[in-house]
Amino acid sequence: MSVFEAVDWQGRPAGRYRGLHAEPDGLGLSLPYLLLCAAGIAVYPFLSDVQKMVDYLVLSFATVPAVMIGLNRTPAGSRRPAWFLLAGLVSFNASNVAWYWYVFAMGLPSGDGTIAGIFAALAQVLMFCAAITIVARRGRDDVGGMIDSTIVAMAVGGLIWNFLLLPQLRDAAAPQMSQLATCVTVFMLTGVFGCLTRLLLTAREFIPALWFLLAAMGFSLVGVVSVALVVVPGSADRPAYPDMAYLAGYTALGLCALARSVVRLLRPGPAPKDDLSKGRLVFLGLALGVLPAAGGASELLGRDIDTALLAVSTAAVTPLVMLRIWHLWSERVGVLRYHASVDPVTNLPNRHEFVNRLDAALESGRPVAVLFCDLDGFKAVNDRYGHPGGDQLLVAVAERLRGCARVGDVVSRFGGDEFVILCVDAGRDDATQLCRRIDRAFREPFRVDGEPVMIGASIGVAHDDRAGNGDQLIQRADAAMYTAKQERGETTGVRTRVA
Repeated sequence: MSVFEAVDWQGRPAGRYRGLHAEPDGLGLSLPYLLLCAAGIAVYPFLSDVQKMVDYLVLSFATVPAVMIGLNRTPAGSRRPAWFLLAGLVSFNASNVAWYWYVFAMGLPSGDGTIAGIFAALAQVLMFCAAITIVARRGRDDVGGMIDSTIVAMAVGGLIWNFLLLPQLRDAAAPQMSQLATCVTVFMLTGVFGCLTRLLLTAREFIPALWFLLAAMGFSLVGVVSVALVVVPGSADRPAYPDMAYLAGYTALGLCALARSVVRLLRPGPAPKDDLSKGRLVFLGLALGVLPAAGGASELLGRDIDTALLAVSTAAVTPLVMLRIWHLWSERVGVLRYHASVDPVTNLPNRHEFVNRLDAALESGRPVAVLFCDLDGFKAVNDRYGHPGGDQLLVAVAERLRGCARVGDVVSRFGGDEFVILCVDAGRDDATQLCRRIDRAFREPFRVDGEPVMIGASIGVAHDDRAGNGDQLIQRADAAMYTAKQERGETTGVRTRVA
């Protein structure tokens, strides 16, 4: 049971917020919070400057207790994203207070270039850490998809910057630091937005918290782009809709924290099939080439190009592509190694893997015993029920043998109806006890196509009390098994012989 499944939402005390929680999947505080924020956003354009300041600060500060409530209901081992989110919101609010202080109390035309900018930059970093932590938790089984999403998102961010924001900022004579900050923010937001979109597309359940988080990133991106397009650097004059976009982003973050599904958001997501199909390769190729193509198009049109962006984006995308190729290659190698060492019917180690483990145990000098087990009566079952029935029986036998073996023992299928067990750090009494457990396990009928089937087994046991290698030990156990098979006659059950 995971830490999430262990939480009893029905009976769990709510701590200092006891009584504020609704039933699981209920609206709880989300609805009044949403109504409050929606009303504040709706009236924002019609307020005076001082009233706008109050409205903006109230709505931005309201997000902090919402995140604290979400932090309180999150399991203790999964609170890092919420802590990052809370710290980022505190820093954002400090930036907002400082900005308004410089404008209204000190009479400056704008709070740009003051300590408000430092708090805002720190908040952006903390929010980015929160989003990346969530992406890393939720998408850790979809690394390839996350890399692809990042590449595509960087391409989209590059287009937004080159064709939409950079010309406007240069025409407005924005300072270089302001341009750099806007560029970094756009790339961070588009990258996170792309990863969250990937999580949304691959999720196999409806997670409202994920939708709210995606909306928060989207509104923040709209706000950044709007400010860059319409606000003159160093001026306090600005239309209402950029601030409304930011307030909508704050609201979405608060709803994300208040949603009970935030717990499910922090669980590892499903592992989609990671296959670089032809269409996906073409799509990634277009994403990789879009920024250089955009730079070439700008050059042909006689417009200035951001050479630094082209250099940085190329330097950032190339390692991502190499990481993508390495990840896909390592997965393919892992699959090949798995299939090379595992029996496809029973999922037990195959002959090659068993011999490798036996040789490793012998080289370490640890006492070992090998049990060679051959099923009696398997051919009759296979003839009656066909190969599918025979496979069912093999799987059932494998499960019982695993249940009889000790922790650390290796149960392997050698082929056909032959199973071999490696007992490490085992004396003669350990092997005898294992044979007795197998005997008891085979007294119960197996089920094949819903019918009871009784089979027996002949077991040969060999200990490494003689000089020799792994192959010789297996041969001795095999010979002992044949002796047991010849002596069994018409009897049923399990018969054992020691080499």
